[in-house]
Amino acid sequence: YDENYEELQRNMGLNGKVLLQITLSSLSNPQWGGGRSYEENLKICYQKCTANAHCTGIQIAPTNWDHEECFLMNGTQLYDRYGWKAAKKSNLPTEEPTTSVAHTPEYDENYEEPQRNMGLNGKGLLQITLSSLSNPQWGGGRSYEENLKICYQKCTANTQCTGIQIAPTYWDHQECFLMNGNELYDRSGWKAAKKSKLPTEEPTISEVPTQEYDENYEELQRNMGLNGKVLLQITLSSLSNPQWGGGRSYEE
Repeated sequence: YDENYEELQRNMGLNGKVLLQITLSSLSNPQWGGGRSYEENLKICYQKCTANAHCTGIQIAPTNWDHEECFLMNGTQLYDRYGWKAAKKSNLPTEEPTTSVAHTPEYDENYEEPQRNMGLNGKGLLQITLSSLSNPQWGGGRSYEENLKICYQKCTANTQCTGIQIAPTYWDHQECFLMNGNELYDRSGWKAAKKSKLPTEEPTISEVPTQEYDENYEELQRNMGLNGKVLLQITLSSLSNPQWGGGRSYEE
């Protein structure tokens, strides 16, 4: 921690707009940590926030990111964000600085309450990045909350969309998926919400979830890997881009 900041809170994020992203990894490539140690880069992150009048605090990405990152934030509200850490400046002015957007609950009145550790089966219709990065490819510089609102709005406007599912916070770029499906199922780290007013006659679903095993294999073991050489990689995501899942469902 730094004396100019409140104590770093575990499993918390800081809402608002990202001002700068600093890699904490101690790699030799100047693009990724500049060969400095984690501690040196974290100190730089604190120093840059302290020197920036618009920076109200920092948040640190989960340790399982390829390159652990520190984000300078313009926001005032801490919120639950598994795996992350956040700290606000300890001497913020009484009149809080203008922030891009206030943190809003992760639900929409047209949807059921999002269910934690659940996914929504079926076909992915659209993928929207929730990360609040300045690169237009990743979140368009908007906040997490603004992009989540866009995800809900696009699903509401799409008659084939029956709900959304949100990828885990430890993804490098957290994603929201518009889905065509009607069954929730256990999916660790994910969140899912169905539209609250689906038609009585449910839309055609591309695929119902199937058990995650094949009769020629032993039962799939959770939280386990298999050692050896990789022979082939197949994307399970149900995206329309042929490069990523070919528009098929996870189960297919």
